[in-house]
Formats: sequence, C-alpha cells, structure tokens
Amino acid sequence: MEISDLRSKGKMIREKSKYFSAEDMKAYIETITGKKCSSAFFENCMRELLPKENFYQEQIIRWLKLNYKTAFVWKAAAGPYSRQGIPDICAVIGGRFFGFEVKRPYIGQLSKIQEETMNAIRRAGGIVAVVSWPEQCKEIIMREVEA
Repeated sequence: MEISDLRSKGKMIREKSKYFSAEDMKAYIETITGKKCSSAFFENCMRELLPKENFYQEQIIRWLKLNYKTAFVWKAAAGPYSRQGIPDICAVIGGRFFGFEVKRPYIGQLSKIQEETMNAIRRAGGIVAVVSWPEQCKEIIMREVEA
C-alpha cells in the first residue's frame, strides 16, 4: 500500500479529521484501501495528506475574527527574541485571555516548553488549549464566556 494511492482522498480525509478519532481514521483508511495499515504507515499518511499547521491556524484566526468582531486576536510571532512556548493564536474575548496551541490532527505533539507555558497561563487565570479546528475553539469559548 502506498500513500500515493490515498492522495485522491486527501480532501475527504481532511474533512473527516474534524470528527474522527485516530482509531476511526485508521479504520477509514483501511476500508478505502482494503488493507491493514501499521501505525507507522498511518502516521506517514497523516503527515503527507493533512495540511501543514499554518492551514489550521488560518482557519481558526479567520473564524475568530468573523464570530467575535470585538475580540483582540493575534498570531504569536516566533523568533530569537520572543518568549518560547506561547500558544500560536492568542485572543481576548469577553475580557478573558484565550491561548490556542494549534496542532495537526493525530500527529501534532506539544513540546515540553509548550506544556510548561500552557500550565503557567492556566495558573495566571487564562484559558489555553490544544486545538486543530475552529469548532474546537467554539466549544471552549462557549464553555468559558457564553455560559
């Protein structure tokens, strides 16, 4: 089985990644290929077929600005003079700080410094989460601000 065999299903795989658990996605790939896939093959498929992190960041920023017009939203800049571990997307909504660390579905993992920074933000009273899709942000914001 080759990843190239799945390229034509890339858009469908991306859409299903909004709702499918890793186990469900692996089963879906096995169904469309008719073959059992190893964990390594699954990870390689996701790396090859899912968009880069920037795609997800753009979707979330666009959604936040569209749905929370008075929010202050920014993408954290990374560089040699910036603090490490700051979430990719930050927002102040309804007077609350939200940090969204964006990761690709199934394969994105936090670094140690990201985990430490997220814990520090929580201790300071901010809301921070690992997300991939705007729908996940919506759930978090609704739970914290609109409840």
